[in-house]
This record gives sequence, C-alpha cells and structure tokens, in this order.
Amino acid sequence: MSSYPLELPEELMQEVRHLAEVNQVSLDQWLITVIQRYVAAERSLNQLRLAAQAADYERFDQILARVPDVNPMPGDEL
Repeated sequence: MSSYPLELPEELMQEVRHLAEVNQVSLDQWLITVIQRYVAAERSLNQLRLAAQAADYERFDQILARVPDVNPMPGDEL
C-alpha cells in the first residue's frame, strides 16, 4: 500500500467522518471506497469517449432510418 498526506477543510472532514460512521466503516475504508468508485467512473467515461470517437454516425443514421414510424405498443408509452 502507498500513503499520501491529505489535508481537507475541517467542514468537509467532519462530513466525511459522519458518512463513514453512518456506513459503519473506518474513515480509511470509506475514503478508499469513494476513491475506487470515482476511478471506476472515470475509466467508464474514458471507455465511452473512445467508443464515441470510433462510432460510425452515418451508419447509425442509416440504421435508424429503417425503424418504422409507428406509435408505441400499449404499455410502452412514455
């Protein structure tokens, strides 16, 4: 494991302590979990960006043009 000294504003630190207590985990575990979730979200966003860059939007429009213009089936309405 690595360590990193982290200084947080007191108000934020109080809130983090409270959230760790509410979730019944140590402060360290709560912070590690939050950081892991944020890193996973960033990875997902980067994968989506790469997929969007590789997308063939002309082909996408061709596929959508084949969809019939009909009303939704009963129960599928928004």
